[in-house]
Amino acid sequence: MPPPQDRIAATDVASILERVAGAELAARGAINIISVEAVRAELGERWERNRAGVWSYVQKRMAEHLQPGDLFQRIGDTEFLVAMTSEEGAAAQGLTLRILEEVLTHFLGEASPAHMRIRTVTSITGEELHCAPLDPQSVAAPRRKEPAATQVATVISPIEEARRNPVSFVTANGARLEMRFAVEQVVSLRHQVTAALRIEPTVTDLSSGRVIPSRALSKLTDAELSRIDEATIDYGALYLAATAERSRTPLILPASYRTMMASKGRGLLIAAAAKAPDSIRTGLLVELVDVDRGTPHGRLIEIVGLLRTLTRGVFVRGGLAKDTLEPLRGARLAGVTLDASDMAGEPSRLAGALIDFGRQAKGLAPALACQGLPSSDYFPVAEVAGMTHAAVRVEPVTPARSAA
Repeated sequence: MPPPQDRIAATDVASILERVAGAELAARGAINIISVEAVRAELGERWERNRAGVWSYVQKRMAEHLQPGDLFQRIGDTEFLVAMTSEEGAAAQGLTLRILEEVLTHFLGEASPAHMRIRTVTSITGEELHCAPLDPQSVAAPRRKEPAATQVATVISPIEEARRNPVSFVTANGARLEMRFAVEQVVSLRHQVTAALRIEPTVTDLSSGRVIPSRALSKLTDAELSRIDEATIDYGALYLAATAERSRTPLILPASYRTMMASKGRGLLIAAAAKAPDSIRTGLLVELVDVDRGTPHGRLIEIVGLLRTLTRGVFVRGGLAKDTLEPLRGARLAGVTLDASDMAGEPSRLAGALIDFGRQAKGLAPALACQGLPSSDYFPVAEVAGMTHAAVRVEPVTPARSAA
């Protein structure tokens, strides 16, 4: 098969994409191109009279998998462009690859890696689409539930990883706290692919060995919360650069609302992306973890707006208490999350909590995510409850050591 071009002159397509913020979608890895060149090669001289049937079948598969607002269009004899507004990065690429696999299996009997051609549109310039090839096996890896850290481990410095994980510091009252970090996969429940990676900090009181629940961290001073957030962001910076370079899978970083209220706190995000300045705008989502019913609505909207100018969006962690989610209405959030780790040992309570949260959070944001689940067995329950994404809690895997 001839090598694909890295530039495609497609005036009409470029015009359509620009009307749906195509440049931004391309930066997020949401526009991809698949080729059925292998089917044409197999059909040989029969291609001319059978190609309409191939095109029709590809269109059928597209219509089955894509959501309202997603776009697809044939841009050549064997190439099809898919622009997704419902998924981005690895999730969009994974779904596009799944469509290609189904087409190849239908016509060739199998989807051989040698026949799978997928490219991502990296930018749109005038009437041209600029493309880069994707490795089908790397795109498919998130569907095989590989550990999240292994997906980008090859481009992360082990020395830097060890330096930033774990980290410890002493609080104002003399307690020594240690932070250890894990990387979790946030799975799209509709498409069953990894939609984002998320950094999860575990904070331990070294004197007692007790893990401090995330809800209890709000009792710390602003300076102590800022120290935890700084370490989390510093560790996440390793993955922010790696995911931006490799798959443009977004990274979710939890942070205190109190830290992000200050310009110094927001400056931590900018500093984290120093080596990849574009990655913060296209690849980073911030999860505010300590918003509650007492949070001033106007101030929350202001802080979310400021963070949205820096990042690709803001998530807020919600709770189950009455009126907890009220401050979130009208805040233009990318997502609302629920941490279910405290209910991991009580299946019936957890299932009920998911359903209750899904009912309360409906309509607040495009993404509703449940994290801290004990296993993927709860994913179907989360989907029925109205969640769009879910994540299983994983333990930090780094050896116990401290860095002051």
